[in-house]
Amino acid sequence: MNMDIANDIQRKYDDVFNNLPSGEGNLRFGRSTVSVSSIAKQFYCEKSLEMDYEHPLPPTERMQKGVTGHESITALAEPISREKSIKEALVKREKPLCIYEFGIAWEHKGIPLIGHVDEAWFREGNVDLVVERKFSNRLSIYSPYHVQAQLYCLGLGEMGFNNSDTQYKIMVFKRSCFDCPKLSPGSCPIFVGDTTEFQCDKGESISFTYQFDRTNIIKDLDWAMNFWLGKREVIPTKVKAKCIACQHKELCTSCLATN
Repeated sequence: MNMDIANDIQRKYDDVFNNLPSGEGNLRFGRSTVSVSSIAKQFYCEKSLEMDYEHPLPPTERMQKGVTGHESITALAEPISREKSIKEALVKREKPLCIYEFGIAWEHKGIPLIGHVDEAWFREGNVDLVVERKFSNRLSIYSPYHVQAQLYCLGLGEMGFNNSDTQYKIMVFKRSCFDCPKLSPGSCPIFVGDTTEFQCDKGESISFTYQFDRTNIIKDLDWAMNFWLGKREVIPTKVKAKCIACQHKELCTSCLATN
């Protein structure tokens, strides 16, 4: 392991937070940083994201189930400091090491971006795989899922890891899986080998792997950043089904379900 590389990656991470303004930021909603999850939501519905900031509501039951499911999967992971996780990611090894909830931070054209990767698999500084997990009533893989996973791949590369051959996996679980006892030990068949789908009495899940595409995600990121910089107005979804499911539909002036 090269300590200089580890120190440089840690410095890049720390610099993002050390250089933040003490008061309100100059981004939309007074933000000084933008989370990867917020950018992903822009590709679902920017108006919904705007409503989250302007009219915040408590999490719904389905949101809470998603959080519980994520926590179940990482329950047996050994807690590790950021400094140690960076060093471990750079160790030479035959099989990649999985680090859960790996914190990332980098700047894109001067805008600080932050996030936590569900799973990042490292081998001597190479990012072999990024895993993004979702809990949903529909077993489909949507554009925001790709955006979120690819931003994690991008961010790891910007921090100093090698992402030239990185793949990313998107796993979608039915919400009924949120409290399944097979999640925390990773004994569900969906976690094993190249299984792409699994169904049992408790629920269903799918899993697909893709190649990271830096060129396309940079284009998506530039489009998203224009919103945070105030260079364009909010763009609501054109899909009525999203509006029907939205918790802000009674207040939203762009809602297709009520207008």
